[in-house]
Amino acid sequence: MPAQDRPEISKSGPPKFLNMVHQELKPGRIGAYDELETSIARIYNREGIPVFWVALESITGPREVLYLNLFDSSEEMAKAMEALNAGLAAHPELVQMQDRLLQDNTSNGTTVLGVRRNDMGYRANTIDFSKMRVLRLSTVFAHPGYERAFMETEWSLSEASEKVHARSAWAVYEVVGGLPEPAFVIVTPMQSLQEIDDIFETDQSVKKTEGGALQQHLQELARVAYGTSDTRLFSVGQKMSHVSKGFAAGDPDFWTPATISAPPAGAGKSDKPPARNTGTPTSKP
Repeated sequence: MPAQDRPEISKSGPPKFLNMVHQELKPGRIGAYDELETSIARIYNREGIPVFWVALESITGPREVLYLNLFDSSEEMAKAMEALNAGLAAHPELVQMQDRLLQDNTSNGTTVLGVRRNDMGYRANTIDFSKMRVLRLSTVFAHPGYERAFMETEWSLSEASEKVHARSAWAVYEVVGGLPEPAFVIVTPMQSLQEIDDIFETDQSVKKTEGGALQQHLQELARVAYGTSDTRLFSVGQKMSHVSKGFAAGDPDFWTPATISAPPAGAGKSDKPPARNTGTPTSKP
């Protein structure tokens, strides 16, 4: 279907910008990383530093921690960077802790920025990251010059998902920095691993649609469009995350326990906050 004929997906749902920071961990360091990152998140909350992120841990693939920073506009992204710089300047101990977190526990880091494609995805306007417990993240490297074929693959897959009444929604982000282009990231937030069953059932149903002709069409498009792709599963790390009150309100029973109220005036003066790694949102390693 020509791009100009594609109806735009509602602009509600996922944010316009998705900043993804991958931190690959050294063997045996997940426990130490979790503990230190949890302390850092608590300090950000206690000190009221308005920089927010959702932390996730890998279920499949290399052992890593993934940070998601969600922004609805470039202005919001710029304000978060300003808040981060101000917070680190006011609390230099956070910089020390942040450096220690990375140096002692990580072996590699990658930061990727994606812009949401409103013309692709499946029921993306229903996605609510605050209710996410598991994330299926697919990174696709398209063949240069064949971006159109990739788009047609996604349009066809979306239409096929509608036909078989798939339940799992997904959104597509075009990579604008951090990876060789053209590249796209497909995010499928889920409330539990049980939703993997729906993805599998959808795939099986699509294979049977129109006597298998649709599946064959999708495979042909993918052969033309896709260079390489990688799909991984992550689970949300509530205690390592620092989310806004508005975000937490989407599922307060899950997020509120991780919230630590600011101490009373004069309390905790001798409890110096440890420091935070250079990897917090916006610049999370």
